[in-house]
Amino acid sequence: MLKIPNNWMTWLLHDHNIHIKVFNCMPYEREGGRGLIRLSSNENIDAIFDLIRSRPEVIRTCFSHASDRTIVGEVVIDKCAACMALKQSDCFMVSSKSTVGGWLEWTVAAENNGAIHDLIDRLKKNRCDVLLTRISNFSGGSNLTQRQDEILQFAYNNGYYEYPRRIHLRDLSLIFEISPSTMSEILRAGQRRVFSEYFVNPPKFEV
Repeated sequence: MLKIPNNWMTWLLHDHNIHIKVFNCMPYEREGGRGLIRLSSNENIDAIFDLIRSRPEVIRTCFSHASDRTIVGEVVIDKCAACMALKQSDCFMVSSKSTVGGWLEWTVAAENNGAIHDLIDRLKKNRCDVLLTRISNFSGGSNLTQRQDEILQFAYNNGYYEYPRRIHLRDLSLIFEISPSTMSEILRAGQRRVFSEYFVNPPKFEV
């Protein structure tokens, strides 16, 4: 659990009823950060967008409406205490989402627990509030990379597999900055994984 100083997400979560999920986060230049964001709110979503753009640390935004209450897109900031700590560590962020009390819930992966504790120390040195809630071992059977898994989850959560589709292949390609043909192959690989896991270990039903 994390609160980042002088950060637009922490600021918005404190004052507004919103839900934020970060699908991809990477360093930007020396001290900044760049994230692919989905933001939902019952408040005026365009007003929320204007508030994000007005923040002094935000240098670029690119959002589109997924629905009347949800926007998706990219936010680039020139300074991010958490991104700097993550960049200097041996961990990488799997996902991030907002939770109660204005906290961000980070899921990170690392080869050992020492790397996790090193990241926590770096976050605290950068004046972040940090609460470690769980450490668990992971043994995954997925043949997808982390980025591919993020894309598959994003496509599912934003209605790519619904009928009619709420988001299309070209939209996904623009958001993730890859070609439509590469995006199509990533999505097909994800479907193959889901089908293979289903038929190898089919669910059991009781009647």
